[in-house]
Amino acid sequence: MESKNRPSATSTMPLDDLPVGLLQEILSFLPQQDRLTVCLVSRKFNHIATKLVYRRIYLNDSNVVRSDIMNLAINWTLLFVPNRLPEQYARKIADRKLRSLIQTLQSNDRAVQSVEWVRINWDLDPKWQKMLLSVICNESCSLQRLENVTDPSCNDIIAHGRMSSQRLTSFDMAPPNPNAGSEVDPSYIPNLKKYLSQRISSRITFMNLFINPQTLFTHLYPLRDKLQIVDLKLHWRVEFYPKEHFAHDISERPLHKLSDIFDTRSLKVLTIVSWHECLLPSELEMLQQFKEFTNVEDLSLISIEQEPSPLIGLFTSLSKLRRLKIDFIEQLSSQSTKPELFLAILHCCRELEFLDMRFEGLDAPIVDVENGDFRLTQKCYCSSCMHVFESILRQKLFLFPEDYVLADFRDVLTKDIFRMIRFHCLLPYSKACDYYPSVRTYPMDMEKFVYLMNNDLKLYRASRCQLVRDPISSETNDHYDRCRFDVPESPSLDDLFDSDDENTFADMALPHKLLTREDVVQCYHALIHHHRRTYIALLTQFPRLKFLVLNDIATVVVSENDERVLQPVFYNEGFVSNLRGWTQKGEGKKNSKVFVEKSAFSDGIGFKSN
Repeated sequence: MESKNRPSATSTMPLDDLPVGLLQEILSFLPQQDRLTVCLVSRKFNHIATKLVYRRIYLNDSNVVRSDIMNLAINWTLLFVPNRLPEQYARKIADRKLRSLIQTLQSNDRAVQSVEWVRINWDLDPKWQKMLLSVICNESCSLQRLENVTDPSCNDIIAHGRMSSQRLTSFDMAPPNPNAGSEVDPSYIPNLKKYLSQRISSRITFMNLFINPQTLFTHLYPLRDKLQIVDLKLHWRVEFYPKEHFAHDISERPLHKLSDIFDTRSLKVLTIVSWHECLLPSELEMLQQFKEFTNVEDLSLISIEQEPSPLIGLFTSLSKLRRLKIDFIEQLSSQSTKPELFLAILHCCRELEFLDMRFEGLDAPIVDVENGDFRLTQKCYCSSCMHVFESILRQKLFLFPEDYVLADFRDVLTKDIFRMIRFHCLLPYSKACDYYPSVRTYPMDMEKFVYLMNNDLKLYRASRCQLVRDPISSETNDHYDRCRFDVPESPSLDDLFDSDDENTFADMALPHKLLTREDVVQCYHALIHHHRRTYIALLTQFPRLKFLVLNDIATVVVSENDERVLQPVFYNEGFVSNLRGWTQKGEGKKNSKVFVEKSAFSDGIGFKSN
């Protein structure tokens, strides 16, 4: 006879009875706010969830944008900064949140002992950065990595920290000044030499440098053995250091190449950030030398000049590349990848799982200028795109024949909504959207963007005497007149008329309906549809691709009808892909599903667990 105490086959085990390791794995999939809530369940759950909450901390100073279809960068705990705030107010809130975090770490031993990795935003208040570093460098026995330490005065805190001096595996060389080319403090190089002597060891696997490595280890610190660096970040920028510090060679062995400094077998992640438009000869030489580091799997080239020859050679050599981010710049503006580089990436980097690039070589822009006139190019004729072209572009932005005439450069700001989506940084930025949180580089959200577009459109119509006295939708116009955002300064509407003119602008309205949030999202979706040809080329060439960021639009590869298609990570809002059937596998099938997580990030980390 079965014992009464023995659980039946249909009984369930209480969640609290699960092993700690299994519970930790389960809770690791929860978003931040849910982890904070779990801290209140019981002592056991508090112990597990607290470790997850404080393990990786991302110190952002602006709003983090959430995806509406999946959890992104779930391993990071963030500072909650509301959107729609001017930059100075967002910074103040971030500083207040940071102070709250410091208080928690000072008072909660379990929390501070859980901290393993902290990524610091460039613009956070230096005073609070120092206080945070002082706490974790002295108290966290789990500390392994500090990322983006930008204040040289933090060197002593890190070097002499009770825990960081023994456990830290990262070396961040803080820049002499926030901006390149400024006068360098005379004490900077002596302090850096001291810091190098205190920190450089075989334990260091993550390194962030603002000086050419060959210069650094030839003149400032004598390197005995090759460094076993796994993750290397180099900033290419010009600084005016006192020349006497670089007059003598103190190296113990010749350092002619990067492979004389870094073990070529160890390096897996390489990031290069250029602070000037043109690549210097020494930088072009470094690109050539990195061809020896054939184990690199993750490559990021940020704000770099587009030099096809050395870059093609680099892509050809890095056959194990899994992640690639390239951001080319010319005359202070981002540039589309040149066709020869695009083809080299397609041919040489077939194992890519993540790709972030700009490329417009296969598809002409939807709104373009030809011989002084605007031109609309439509490539997708689905019902959604037909609505965008007929009801939004041709009924709101290009309503009259004269709207197609380019009279002033400001006309582009008014009528090229696709260019403005990028110009106003409506799309969030991230080093890697799947791994790091995505932040707004400027305090711009969808509602503010819609307001700005309508304001510019009204200015444009007023300058051409196209406004009408009877609003088509006075209720909608009144709503937007009541909306007040902190927007960049633009010409006053009153400036368009003389002060003694009997015509006033108060009762004037657009001769069409205002742009709406739905219009902008639909235009954004149409832009994705427009690049169908490029998306298919990339999906075809990269069978392992999981995330694609094309022209700042982050997308995730999902399964629909047994074929790989792309869904936008942000502003998805019912998006329907026009890639269906591109492999001829999904035609005729119904009830397609997108297999992605739906959840939200949390709204803060100021919680104090007991």
